[in-house]
Amino acid sequence: MSALAADAGTVVLPATYLQQEWVAAVGGRESNHNIPHAIEITGPVDLGDLAAVLAALVERHETMRAAFVRTEAGIAQQVVAPFRPDLGFEDLSHLPQTARRAALEELAVQRCEQPVDLFTAPLWSAVVVRMAPRHHVLLTVWHHAVFDGWSNAVLFRDFHQLYRARLDPGYPPPPAPKVQAGDYAAHERTLGLGANAGYWGEQFPADPPRLPVERTGPDDPLWLEAHPLPLVAAAAAGAVLRLGAQHGAKPASALRALVLASLAPYLGDDVMIGCVTANRDAPGVSQTVGLVSDHVPVRVDLRDNPSFGELAGRVHDATRRAHLHRVPVGVLRQELPGAIRPDGSLFDLSINYMPHVRARAVTITAADGGSIGMLLRPLPTDRLRPRMASSFSGAVRLGFQLRHSYEGHVSGDLWAHRPAFATRTLDELTGNLGRAAHAVLASPGRGIRDLAVRGGGAG
Repeated sequence: MSALAADAGTVVLPATYLQQEWVAAVGGRESNHNIPHAIEITGPVDLGDLAAVLAALVERHETMRAAFVRTEAGIAQQVVAPFRPDLGFEDLSHLPQTARRAALEELAVQRCEQPVDLFTAPLWSAVVVRMAPRHHVLLTVWHHAVFDGWSNAVLFRDFHQLYRARLDPGYPPPPAPKVQAGDYAAHERTLGLGANAGYWGEQFPADPPRLPVERTGPDDPLWLEAHPLPLVAAAAAGAVLRLGAQHGAKPASALRALVLASLAPYLGDDVMIGCVTANRDAPGVSQTVGLVSDHVPVRVDLRDNPSFGELAGRVHDATRRAHLHRVPVGVLRQELPGAIRPDGSLFDLSINYMPHVRARAVTITAADGGSIGMLLRPLPTDRLRPRMASSFSGAVRLGFQLRHSYEGHVSGDLWAHRPAFATRTLDELTGNLGRAAHAVLASPGRGIRDLAVRGGGAG
């Protein structure tokens, strides 16, 4: 660990650039920008075993012992000594079986809506939910500033392997993570533009979209709100991807191009998009729990009214170039302050492509010889309403989450600032994606500005 300072039982580590932005955007100590993580367990469950495994996870991952602290150098992470976490209990087994799933989701929403103090560890909580005598859910709720999407799978893997090792002394526990979140944050501080300065200096500013934004004042409340995107069926999604592939585009670039085609009526000669990256390609970081993800700003040329296939090729080429010159967004903000927009962002919209999400499930043997099944259970997040004081890189005005399932269909959510966008505007923007897919397949050679994508919502 690269410690900045230390008090008794604690160590102070750097925060990532994105974490520093996040804490500043909250505008205070408390924040409800939380996300749920649920592990469904079938078979015999011992609450003592669950508590012991959670304690082992706390010792294993610094993120589970971290909060934020203000230092002379700015916002940092303060990691406390290992502790035995509180484990709550909720019983839903008395409800009709058909009502239990909805009750679990309601419980997750309620717990996510509870603000947490960003300066007091831990920034997560846990509760065991009994669905039936041999059916439980371990529900943890995390502040998003210390937990990203990649962390879901890492936490699940460590949990079930530690649980199995507790039941079977001959089973080896998973290897300790080589890189903690604080280590990655310290590594970020060693990076600069360097030889990439020329490339990034030419990327800003891009032409901002002309979106129908409501007039809001600096003192108006601000929150994020999710609106489900229409499902693009597997056959249609596959046809869209094949069109993109004809121009060298991989699935991620083709689907980002589809988003841009759906927004074509509002776009100028180019657009800057923030492509979410897990940042887990460095050695050892793939097993890190924490907020390591970032964005890669990608400037896409929209001149000459390209067809969808041509646009997908442009997105692919621009994304490849941006990744070749990739540096943390925080470095760009520090060294290119003129690129920062009035709303504090570097890009106009973010697009998070999440490929081939498959259910993660394992079966382990219990002490009595029976089986215990464990499943990483996604919970819906579209009812969450995180509140903020200002925009930041992790929550720009429009953010598209695209889930490309293993079966081939595409779904997702549009996250938007409210009240900056009216409901009728968001209804149109979400509907445009489905209309864009239909229009692209009906007229693959037509320019994106000539596609009929707009509905009857905003004017």
